[in-house]
Amino acid sequence: MEKEKSVIEKLKDFALKTHRKIDFSEKAYPSNALHPVSFHRRFVSIPDNDYKRVFFACFEDSRKLDNYSVYSGVFFPIDVSNETKICVRKKHMFDKMSLFGKKQYYKTGVDSFDSQVVFDEFTAIGTNKIFTNDKIQNLILKVFDFDARLRVGINMLNLDFMPELKGRSYIGIYTSQNWFTNSSEIEILYDLTEQLQKQSVFMREPDLVAQF
Repeated sequence: MEKEKSVIEKLKDFALKTHRKIDFSEKAYPSNALHPVSFHRRFVSIPDNDYKRVFFACFEDSRKLDNYSVYSGVFFPIDVSNETKICVRKKHMFDKMSLFGKKQYYKTGVDSFDSQVVFDEFTAIGTNKIFTNDKIQNLILKVFDFDARLRVGINMLNLDFMPELKGRSYIGIYTSQNWFTNSSEIEILYDLTEQLQKQSVFMREPDLVAQF
């Protein structure tokens, strides 16, 4: 019986078939008799093309216990402050259930958009018209229609394993639940992120309105 390929092997096959370059690493943390469980840290980075402006990336550190020990998505650099942190996701049913009182979220002021999304994180410095632009709002809703687990975020993850993004601000479309390995889904993510890049490049010094 043929052994099932690992996720990194599947992504290596994807890169080979689509004529893309790939950078990857998989290392085990030291273990001993007292701590026999083997923990791993692994990552994959695949630029969409030779210009290296948009990157599909996956990361996993099984020793970490936070919300970003695993993630997968497509990212590109953006010219905003490194202090900016933004995370928007699809609004779910539990968000409408006020079991412990109504939680306060940032709003864009566009009801048709705000009624469908939630900003889990918003610490903007010197930017954000990006999220009040109607074309970008429509694109974000399209992202959530593709996969409700996805997030659209700025500087929410540590991407320092990629030299091209190390120390830089970035925006991305990603999930913190698993790795994408299906080739058609990865191509859709590339396409959605490239659309986001084309729109966001024209945005300058905006401000998002906080409404409670």
